[in-house]
Amino acid sequence: MPAPASNKRNKRISRNLIIGSEAWQLPPVGHPDRPKNVPDDHTKRWTVYVRVPDGDPDIRAWLNKVSFKIFNTYENPLRMVEKPPFEVTETGWGGFNIDIRLHFQPISGEKAQYRQHFLQLEKYGDEKMQAEQERTGCVRSEFLEVVQFNEPTEALFDALTSEDQWNYLIPAGKGGSKKASLGANGRLKRGLPNGERSAQLPEKGADELKSLRGELGHEAAQQAAQQASGDRSRRR
Repeated sequence: MPAPASNKRNKRISRNLIIGSEAWQLPPVGHPDRPKNVPDDHTKRWTVYVRVPDGDPDIRAWLNKVSFKIFNTYENPLRMVEKPPFEVTETGWGGFNIDIRLHFQPISGEKAQYRQHFLQLEKYGDEKMQAEQERTGCVRSEFLEVVQFNEPTEALFDALTSEDQWNYLIPAGKGGSKKASLGANGRLKRGLPNGERSAQLPEKGADELKSLRGELGHEAAQQAAQQASGDRSRRR
């Protein structure tokens, strides 16, 4: 039997994770812009996703694949997505709960974790929020949580402290070569302040975290109202 993986004692690494969905109104039946082969009773196109905030380290450093269990009337309701973007797009007419399973990279030694997300298709929120949804034609419902790896394995710690996790932020230049995307300060644009190398993303204060969660949607606002921070942290 292989020797057990050694762990980084008294170390903790956090990563931000967004679980959410977006929905758009479909053109009516008979409209030239309506996609072909969409059932007549379907009124929305939607996407459910698992992603990190813009500028955060590469999600592939710690997340291997994601399964989405959608409503059983869809063909192949259990969808396994093995590389980013971790998302599923379909059409429909009503919202429902989607079961999501997060499969971590084998080097983490972590078991799969379950989440659930309600597919929000209709406008929601106060008048201002609904007006914005009407203007953009998009209904977005998201939740931000903090995934915490307590005493990660040596291999996972190395992956989450490697400069390689930022490479995906460098756009490809001519000929397919990558050219760095630099900010005004001449450093690579990314989520950490001053472009510093770190395993730990900057921690947000309670007020900032509450505000950010509120901006992400009604699910976040409800949770943030109960507790400003730490209410959905996943510890292992």
